[in-house]
Amino acid sequence: MEKMASMEIQRLTGENLDLRDRLDKMDEDNRKLKKAVAQLAQRSQLQADSTAQISGDSLAEVRYKERSWLGMLEFDRADLQSLVAELVLNPRVEQFNDFLPSTLPAFLLFMCIRYTDYRNDESLVKSLMASATKAIKRVVKGFITNMDYLSFWLANLCQVVNCLRQYSGEKQYSDQNTHKQNEQCLMNFDLSDYINVFHDIAFWVYESILQFIRNELSTVVVPAIVDNEGIPSISDSRPSGMRGRGASQPAKKSSPDTVVRLMTGYLRTLNARGVPEDVARLIFRSMSYYISATSLNNLLLRKELCHWSRGMQIRYNLSHVEEFLRESRLSPPSSQTQELLEPIIQASQLLQARKTDSDINDICLMYNKLTTQQIVKILSSYTPQNEYEEKIPQSFIQKVQDHLKKHRSKEEPTIMMNVDYVFPLSIPFVHSPLKLEEILIPECINLTFVFVVWVVVVVVDLCLFVC
Repeated sequence: MEKMASMEIQRLTGENLDLRDRLDKMDEDNRKLKKAVAQLAQRSQLQADSTAQISGDSLAEVRYKERSWLGMLEFDRADLQSLVAELVLNPRVEQFNDFLPSTLPAFLLFMCIRYTDYRNDESLVKSLMASATKAIKRVVKGFITNMDYLSFWLANLCQVVNCLRQYSGEKQYSDQNTHKQNEQCLMNFDLSDYINVFHDIAFWVYESILQFIRNELSTVVVPAIVDNEGIPSISDSRPSGMRGRGASQPAKKSSPDTVVRLMTGYLRTLNARGVPEDVARLIFRSMSYYISATSLNNLLLRKELCHWSRGMQIRYNLSHVEEFLRESRLSPPSSQTQELLEPIIQASQLLQARKTDSDINDICLMYNKLTTQQIVKILSSYTPQNEYEEKIPQSFIQKVQDHLKKHRSKEEPTIMMNVDYVFPLSIPFVHSPLKLEEILIPECINLTFVFVVWVVVVVVDLCLFVC
């Protein structure tokens, strides 16, 4: 009997707890429903208050009002320096990631430019542009040896240039614009001169990036491409009389993988910071040219390296760089980037080629990326691999030189490549589908003193009543 009573008490206790849980849930749902009803009642009251009668036989009702964002940022002239500081001087690169695009400062700056155009305030737009360009130069100088910051500002400068183009109203740049984007084009000012100003600053940043890359590569290119002995089977095959010099093996060893790791890091940084693909490809073209020029110049100055086995080693080392360029997805024209390695590739092939009178025509045709003086210098410096290999006769070298002069009469007499050559920067136009009116200012950019400009759009439903 006691056992049954105990079981009944437990059952009733459980039911009581379940009922309490259900009651609490119903109370919560009731509060939510009351809140929703209050909101609906408030909205209904607003709609009722906005109703307007047009005539006795027709009635227009204002259903609701909505805000239309204009895609511009309003600021006061007194806050100009604070604005530039927050957009240019204060942002930290690490704040920008997949959820916060690196080119956001460029879009926010352009939204401020649109506001000055909207106000038709010429002095304000000039002050904004002058302050922005001055601040960008200042911040770039402060991070002149930081690849991350340089890439960040190169991407933003390219984006500012493209925004000024896309919203200039010119047909060639506005064909892909939406109707809303065409409405947001600049109305009062022609800022094409400022496109050139930002382009010039972008070129300076581009050159700074290349200088940074050259400084890093300068210590590894020759050891990795020219000196590295990646093929063990011929690593000891130096010309007789030159073994033991140690000239071809530096104290600090670098391999082609060292160069590839650096190039991989550069590409990752450029992509992460939003540098346009065509600009990134241009940087890698200059990088490939630098590797080729530095390696070839070093080879031309070191006679002990001019033999067939070294040619094989150099060709093998370069294959690692070529493979990276093929797999780096620098778009189809990456083959143009690989072609810039041709001078050092052809020099390595010339060291391995046959050198008889019957080969003179082939030598002149195949090694078209080498100048006459470079070919003659390599042939003159060529050292037999062993006592069984004949030395190149001077008569053969003279025949090659005469043949080249005959067929390359307009060639400039140069022997050393210019390692400081930079391919000119041309910022490609890239249309942005991003809607200015949907851009939000993140908390990490402290623009509490600016206001998003909007207008009220009244949506009217017209109801006709026939009497």
